[in-house]
Amino acid sequence: MKSVYELIGQAAFLILPSQCYENFPRVVIEAFATATPVIASKLGAMAEIVADGYNGLHFKPGDPGDLARKVRDILADPTKLRQMRQSARKTFDQHFTAAANHKVLTAIYERVMRGRSGTCCSN
Repeated sequence: MKSVYELIGQAAFLILPSQCYENFPRVVIEAFATATPVIASKLGAMAEIVADGYNGLHFKPGDPGDLARKVRDILADPTKLRQMRQSARKTFDQHFTAAANHKVLTAIYERVMRGRSGTCCSN
């Protein structure tokens, strides 16, 4: 029996048709980890994480015709789909690995430490 992660990796792309302003849809990151581009509603974090034409596509929320057009367009262009797969994995490697998160967290700590006044608990 295949895991969901394996199935996502075998898919041509993942469709995230949410009509809600998702905070941080983990399924997008899981798709990118398997080099699977995402076709997502152009709302909230989905529109921020998915770079239209780079690692996936945006469609108008609640517009099935627009979603269908995006699916037809990407299936008609295997070269573009292959490039999006590479870009999806690149996005994951640059922004969502443990090493990438460690780098961001370290930068935050360094910024906070530079801004300290030297006193412990000022009121």
